Amino acid sequence: MLKKSILVLAFVLAGCAQPQDEKVEALNTIDFYATPSTSATAKNNPVELESLHKTNQQAIASLTAEIKAARVDDLKSDEVFNTRSGIENVFQALTRLEEFGELNNIYLKDQNKNGLMQIGKVLKPLSEKNS
Repeated sequence: MLKKSILVLAFVLAGCAQPQDEKVEALNTIDFYATPSTSATAKNNPVELESLHKTNQQAIASLTAEIKAARVDDLKSDEVFNTRSGIENVFQALTRLEEFGELNNIYLKDQNKNGLMQIGKVLKPLSEKNS
């Protein structure tokens, strides 16, 4: 009986998991290292850099809105302090997205094409999951 109860509880908990939890977990486990700008990147096409920057911005904005709508918009104040709610992982993922946004802006300013491409490569699988 105990085994059946544990099995039922596992299915109930798995059923309660929100689809955005996969994206939150993926964002929190991304290993991303900043790419320094090289002298060769200064010769890049500004239009191409703007396009990469804009694509990254759209992916970041889309992921941020999706996660906020799923987990933060209906958040109650007592859930923020509840350690079992898992909301700290959501806020950590949103912080990572903000960091990507700032890094995206820095890479555009420095004309770092490789950095912009790396951000796009990391975010593309996450932004395409529900698209």
